[in-house]
Amino acid sequence: MVSVVGKWKIEKSENFEEYMKAIGVSDDKRADAHKYLSDGSGMTQEFTADGDTWTMTSSTVMGAKSLTFKLGQAIDSITLDGRKVKVVFSVDGDKLVEKQSGDGFECQHVRQGSGGTLTMTLTGGGQTCIRTFVKS
Repeated sequence: MVSVVGKWKIEKSENFEEYMKAIGVSDDKRADAHKYLSDGSGMTQEFTADGDTWTMTSSTVMGAKSLTFKLGQAIDSITLDGRKVKVVFSVDGDKLVEKQSGDGFECQHVRQGSGGTLTMTLTGGGQTCIRTFVKS
C-alpha cells in the first residue's frame, strides 16, 4: 500500500509563496492560501484507497473538499484557488504522484509518507515547494 494512506496535518512549508506565484496564483488567492493552507492553519489531507479507486479529502477552516479518482485516469477538477484543471494520479513505488494541467500552467505534486511524516513536493513554473505534514 502506498505510504500516504491516512490523515495528515500541515506542519511546515518551504518556498510556498514563490511556488504559488510561479504557477499563476493571484495576489488575493495567495493571501487566502497563507491563511487557510499554510503552517498553523490546521489544514489536513486524508487519503483512502480501495484498489485503484482513491479519495483525497482536504479540510480547512473553510470546509472540506473531496476528490475521488482512479489511478491513471484524467479527471476534471478545480484547484483550491478556483482554476479548472485536468488531474491524473499515479503511483510510483510508495509515492502518490498528482499531475495537474490547466490554462497556462502545469504542476506536479509528489507525496511520500515515512513513519509519522508525509512529504509533499510541489513543482511547477520553475519553482519547488516542500510541504511537510504529520500523521493526524
